[in-house]
This record gives sequence, structure tokens and C-alpha cells, in this order.
Amino acid sequence: MVKITKASFFYSLTFLVTVALSSSLSNSILPLLVTLALLFRKRNVVLIEVLISLLSFLLLSEFHKLNLYIFTVRALTYLNLYFLMSEYVDYRTVLNILKEKGVPLVVGLAYFPLFNEIVSQIMFNAKARKIGLKPSKLLLPLVVQMVKVAEDLYVAYTIKLYGEYRGRLNLRPTSLDLLFILLGVITFVLSVAFPLNLPPYHISI
Repeated sequence: MVKITKASFFYSLTFLVTVALSSSLSNSILPLLVTLALLFRKRNVVLIEVLISLLSFLLLSEFHKLNLYIFTVRALTYLNLYFLMSEYVDYRTVLNILKEKGVPLVVGLAYFPLFNEIVSQIMFNAKARKIGLKPSKLLLPLVVQMVKVAEDLYVAYTIKLYGEYRGRLNLRPTSLDLLFILLGVITFVLSVAFPLNLPPYHISI
């Protein structure tokens, strides 16, 4: 398995803000495409989101509500930004900047990779035992494992990680940090310059 290079929290946050603004201030689908491209290792996530996006587009087109499609794009983009922060950010850099106040954030970011690993393990065991994709057989071990993870994270937050943290603040950007900044700026500029040709959304009172 390819080892994922980690990025600094400070510069990743810059990327998150610029991409979020790109999606919020324009009707462009580019922010979603950029985040999906960065999640290429999570093929199941990408596939599910592509299906959700296509299904939403078809249904809204059928009911002549295509002006609402941009909200699907934005929701998926925001969700992907959380996935990307969980996937690429070096958690130590969170603590280096926020100290002990960053512990809840680290716990929140760590939850998605753990959840993804648990689901993969449960699916692998189900195939090995020839259970198949039966919800009744998969739901119980999934719930048990998720409760266990929640308990472990709670203990880590309240006992193991809480306290004064003295980390070394290093704002020297890595090549991945610079790539994130460049992608964020390009995404913002292109999103504003080339929006989707969707009907305008109006709130009626």
C-alpha cells in the first residue's frame, strides 16, 4: 500500500478555506472535481459520490428543479474537505499550533480513517466467511466496533491526550503544502471565472 504523505495543518487549512469559498461563492462543479481527484485512493467514496451527484442531477432535472443541484455539489464538496483533512493532515501539526485545544479536532479528524478501516475489515471478514452483503449480518459487528472506537477516542481525549502539550511550531511549507495552496488558488480563480450554467436560485417568501 502506498504511504500517504502528510501535510501541515496550517497550509491545509488555507486549502480548505479557498476551496470552500470557491464552492460557496460560485456555481462551479470544479471544487467537487478537485476534491474527488485528491480522494482517488478511496475508490468506494468516489464512486458513491459520483452516483449521488448523477442521481441528484437526473431527479432535479426531471422535476425541473435544476437550480437546486448546486447544493448537492456544495454538500459533497464540504464532506470531501473533511475527508481530505482526515487523510492528508499530520495530526502533530494540529497540536503544534492549537496545543491541547487541538485535541478534540485531532479526535474528529481521526474518526474517518478508523471508520473506513473498520468497514473494510468487516467486509473482508464477511467475504472470507461467505456471509455476503447481508445487512442483518453486517450491522451488528459494525455497531459494536464503532461503539468501541468511540469509547477509545473518548478515553484518549479525557485521559491520555489531555494536558499541556509542548510542540515545535514549524511553518516551513513542504512540497505537498505548496501543492495544496496552488490547487486552492487555481480552484478559486477557475470556479469564479467558469461557473455552471444553472438557473438562478431564488428564495420565495
